[in-house]
Amino acid sequence: MMLRKPSEVDHLEKYYIANYTSAIYYKHCILTTKKIFLKKLFKSLYNHKKALKDDLDRHILDAKDQEYLEDLLLKCKKEVLKMHQNLSMNTNPKSGQICTEMENRFFKQLYQTLQLLTDGSLRNTLLSHKHQSKALQEKLNLVSKYLI
Repeated sequence: MMLRKPSEVDHLEKYYIANYTSAIYYKHCILTTKKIFLKKLFKSLYNHKKALKDDLDRHILDAKDQEYLEDLLLKCKKEVLKMHQNLSMNTNPKSGQICTEMENRFFKQLYQTLQLLTDGSLRNTLLSHKHQSKALQEKLNLVSKYLI
């Protein structure tokens, strides 16, 4: 029995799922938040996550087939269901604190993924999104520290 060497795209699975679940959560926050500055912040976070998902989809489709991407989306949807269950059990969660925790987990996942990747174009895509999201993360930390 020969073990298959994981491709670069296989290392993206946890990162892709974390990105997808956080995008869904930010979309929910946009719809439920009444404060305009929070709504703008969540909208920019959502748009960033959506752009990252589109870029990752393109890389995945270049390396794998459509069926792999569909399976990955099913895993994402299962993770979203788990997230909704955890949030419903948590009484009175503050969206800013949850978003800050999600972004911190997301960045940890990004660093782990970058350690495993060797493909230049994929690394460049992730690093580009990392630098774009750094300002959003700082805004989110500021909002959660002082306003929420």
